[in-house]
Amino acid sequence: MIDTSILPLSPARKSGSLLFVSGQLALKDGAVVGDDVAAQTNLAIDAIEKQLVPFGLGLGDVIKTTVWLVSKADFPAFNAAYGARFSAPFPARATVVSELLPDRALVEIEAIAQARE
Repeated sequence: MIDTSILPLSPARKSGSLLFVSGQLALKDGAVVGDDVAAQTNLAIDAIEKQLVPFGLGLGDVIKTTVWLVSKADFPAFNAAYGARFSAPFPARATVVSELLPDRALVEIEAIAQARE
């Protein structure tokens, strides 16, 4: 379980026209949910969207993401789920393989969005 209220970070932070969304996991009540990377990807993107809404933004305003995957083998399933949620022009993206915290987490996604002018 992760008590996100004690983490020294902001879930989202605005600077000028940019909104920086901290890395999001597939969490529910502090526990990782979703048995595969596609399910966890969708839940992480839901969490990003939840951070965007209070600022009047949506997934179409995301201009850059950074993605961490636990396994390179999960990339095709992750990429398909990700591609179904974002539309062209797709955000710029970096994807790396790394261990994640907490256990059972298969993917983490952070995002940068830009306010519409």
